[in-house]
Amino acid sequence: MATVFELPCPKCEIVLKVPETAFGKKVKCKHCGEIIPVNDKTTAPRKKSPAQPVSVSKPQAAPPKAPAAVPPPPPPAPATANPSYKKFLDDDSEEDTAKPTPLGVIDEGQDIPRCPFCAKELEPPTAIVCIHCGFNNLTRTRADSKKVWAPDASDWIHHLAPGILALLLAIGLITLNVICFLNMRDWMTDTFLQKDEKGPDGEIAFYVKPGAFITFILAATILPILKAAQFGIKRCFINYMPEEKVKV
Repeated sequence: MATVFELPCPKCEIVLKVPETAFGKKVKCKHCGEIIPVNDKTTAPRKKSPAQPVSVSKPQAAPPKAPAAVPPPPPPAPATANPSYKKFLDDDSEEDTAKPTPLGVIDEGQDIPRCPFCAKELEPPTAIVCIHCGFNNLTRTRADSKKVWAPDASDWIHHLAPGILALLLAIGLITLNVICFLNMRDWMTDTFLQKDEKGPDGEIAFYVKPGAFITFILAATILPILKAAQFGIKRCFINYMPEEKVKV
């Protein structure tokens, strides 16, 4: 025979009697309708009263039997509002009825996919990573979580400003090389580097050709251009998020 446990209702304080088969489920109070979870911490086993000794008397002659009356048919059982409720009986009902009052057990939905780590419902049901605890159902590992401060305007400025300056430096050096390539000959005209005679092609001749200065400037700026461009692109486009500040 199944063990019956006492379960007090937290709302109306009526003590209900529930069987052990209701553990891990929820019951509905028959008096106030409160939904109560059933577990081994909220229930206590019902103490059975000691059996009274039965006195045996001498058999007496049975009186003549009266004709048995035909009992009326029992009234139809009321339909439950929620068909998902499972019924069991409370054998200590305070109502003056011939049968115990049925209590409703809420169906928790055994087919709902749940996270094996926190037992909460997976959203969506086919999710690989639990959004509640970060447990990965494929690798069977849980991702580490931490609380961080949201970046403000000053964090964005301090993080992006060096990258923007590096890009501006790279653009400025490229512009300098283009200007030197287009104007170096004009800059060297009428200086001590210009020869008195003209060259074979009829152009002004110089002791040092303009291309040498252009090559020298390009060689001196090519490495800073590459480094500045690389830093600026990485800071502004790849790792554009400011560094996380963990809450203490």
